[in-house]
Amino acid sequence: MGERPNIDQLKRECGSNQLKHCFKYLFVQEWNENEALIMYVSQKCADLETKIGRRDELIQEAQSFGSFHDVATDGVDCMIQTQQRERDILAALIGVLDLAREERAEKEQHVGLMDLKD
Repeated sequence: MGERPNIDQLKRECGSNQLKHCFKYLFVQEWNENEALIMYVSQKCADLETKIGRRDELIQEAQSFGSFHDVATDGVDCMIQTQQRERDILAALIGVLDLAREERAEKEQHVGLMDLKD
């Protein structure tokens, strides 16, 4: 049988020549990476939500200056544009988070399938 460099490396990493152990090891590693991604993106979403909330308050305060302050008007316009972009980024991150959570369930199924092969 010919050499399979990727499978052979996986066998070395997991410490077993049995494919079920190799694949379970792989799926557990991927599950761990996915969990780290979920935690990271969740924190970024929370940080962005906080930032958006603070900017909403700042926009309301700056609008109180009225249109007779050119700098305030320009500043508010810029903050509103930035705020929309931040909301778009948050929506995209929430989409990534949803996909990562779906992948979590898949990885759990993959690990479970390898456990059934015992």
